Amino acid sequence: MEQMDKLRKLQAEREAEDKLQAEKRLKMEEMRTQLKLAKIQAQAGQQSEHNLTSGGTRPVREGEKSKFKMPKLPAFVDRKDDPDSWLLRFERFATTSGWPKESWCTLLSALLTGRALEEFCRLSETEATDYDRVKEVLQKRYTLTEDDYRQRFRSCSPEEGENPSIFIVRLKTYLERWMKLAEAPQTYEALRDLFVKEQFLDSSPADLSTYLRERRLADLEEVAWSTELFLTARKRQLSDRARQGTTHEQNKPPISKKE
Repeated sequence: MEQMDKLRKLQAEREAEDKLQAEKRLKMEEMRTQLKLAKIQAQAGQQSEHNLTSGGTRPVREGEKSKFKMPKLPAFVDRKDDPDSWLLRFERFATTSGWPKESWCTLLSALLTGRALEEFCRLSETEATDYDRVKEVLQKRYTLTEDDYRQRFRSCSPEEGENPSIFIVRLKTYLERWMKLAEAPQTYEALRDLFVKEQFLDSSPADLSTYLRERRLADLEEVAWSTELFLTARKRQLSDRARQGTTHEQNKPPISKKE
């Protein structure tokens, strides 16, 4: 019994030591992340000041205030804010404020939190100053798929305080991302086929729709051919979905009446 108590005590001490070491490693990782972020912000800030005071503009004189200001925007709240809507608002704010695009990453990094900040800090120093690259990484981090954007486009409605122009831009963004992830060329024919395919899948039996979506077929002829194979192998018809409710009701056993 005494031996067992000693073993338990030793095990508890080891677990406590492991926990302490894990906490130390986590703290060190957080410190490295913060240092890397501070370095990136400092470098991008110097580049932004240079862009604002070079080229076609006069240099800033001694004692004169710089026109470069940090954004008066709320920070991105992880797991609460919609990444696309938030980034769109940031881009509109940056554009109307006249910021050089080279400075956007500096300002963006100061507003990121949670997983978004973690992804930003994982980028190389070169990538962290390329806004388009940063935006791509953030969108991938939140795993927004083709079907996500399709549903967003279809169910999109104006947000509180959103004006018509911004709402239209948001709709365009969802549609363009949907088409891009669907690997559809941005032409009339591609858009037509995308909408026809969507309606076809939504109107098909659930198992057939899942079967076709898993294969990510873009060409309507391929969709039709795969559908024929699916239905023939199962001796079914495309119109079976409309009959499923009726057939299900007919196949129910009759309810016996109590005497």
